[in-house]
Amino acid sequence: MWLLITLASLVALFLFILSVPLDLAFRADIDGRTRYNLKLVWLFGLVKRELGRRRRKAKPPKAKRKRQGAGIALGVLRTQGLIRQVRTLVADVFKSLSIRQLNADFRIGLGNPADTGLLFAFIGPAFVFINPPSRCRINLEPSFADEAVLEGQSQAVVRLLPIRLLIPGLRFFLSLPVLRAIKKVAWSRWKRRR
Repeated sequence: MWLLITLASLVALFLFILSVPLDLAFRADIDGRTRYNLKLVWLFGLVKRELGRRRRKAKPPKAKRKRQGAGIALGVLRTQGLIRQVRTLVADVFKSLSIRQLNADFRIGLGNPADTGLLFAFIGPAFVFINPPSRCRINLEPSFADEAVLEGQSQAVVRLLPIRLLIPGLRFFLSLPVLRAIKKVAWSRWKRRR
């Protein structure tokens, strides 16, 4: 009886943890060089993790290992139906995301005022038909200078409920093409160790 209560409590705790939203905050600044910042916020702001580029020590390349890795990757990609499963998983992930905030403010110039004018002749009418939600603010300003220009800043906050990924993730990992690909990788690693 206690075992059943313990298992039910663990399942309930696991489902509660998956029900807490995860926010991804992204910020990029472009003015000659690009700087970006990606922050994960979970448990309503109690857990925060900033992600960025970390420099790792370079390992000397091993040609044999690279060739074997490329062979394994090609073998996995040739698995029948795997690409379709990956496409379905990516589509399900994007469906479960919700945009909380999107701000973009850029100045764009192509170096030739005529080319910049043509670009904005196509971009301008597109914004009329896109009609972004109230949380989105996108401002693109043309630069008719004689040099190419791309500068500005953008920031976005995207919310994800991990529980929405539970069924698509199980459907992906338990599908026949993914199981075949895992088998190919495990078999090739086992053969390499022998």
